[in-house]
Amino acid sequence: MNGSGVNVAGCAGCTGDCCRRYKVGVTGADIRRLAAGIAQHPEEFITLLEDDDGFRLKADGPTLNPYLVRRPKGGGCVFLMEIAPGKARCGVYAHRPLVCSNFPTTLQRGAVGIRQDTVCGPDSWNLAAMELATYRRDLERNREAWAEHRRFARTWNKGVDAGTRERTPRELYDYLLGPTRIG
Repeated sequence: MNGSGVNVAGCAGCTGDCCRRYKVGVTGADIRRLAAGIAQHPEEFITLLEDDDGFRLKADGPTLNPYLVRRPKGGGCVFLMEIAPGKARCGVYAHRPLVCSNFPTTLQRGAVGIRQDTVCGPDSWNLAAMELATYRRDLERNREAWAEHRRFARTWNKGVDAGTRERTPRELYDYLLGPTRIG
């Protein structure tokens, strides 16, 4: 184990299954951190997928949320780096989305816990050896980022509804990146 409670032997042999199997939904804060950290526009690493609660590009259109692009071959995250046969690592580790940095934890009734649905299995993690205060802080930050994201979606959607034209994904990405918000 390392200081964060990660099973080092398991992670050293990581095949990147979580990065291949999960669709990673991201917040505006995640997009801003990634874009600044890797000097790319979100068009390079974000796709919009229909979701129950998100951004519309046209009045009364479907709601969409940003997700990390998945590679056509193998279905892995666009940032997953194959370092050797059967071994992979995150290529944007320092800038990764909060949901990724919090993996595999969740808040359960206010307490940090291990998700039971992990592809590596819940026994791959030792909760007793994890820095729970750090995970709690980061899980709360993620919760706040999603609250901000939903506020941005409501503001964006009001602007779309008041307008006369369809918006483009690039306009949405620029809105999520920028300091200005449409009203």
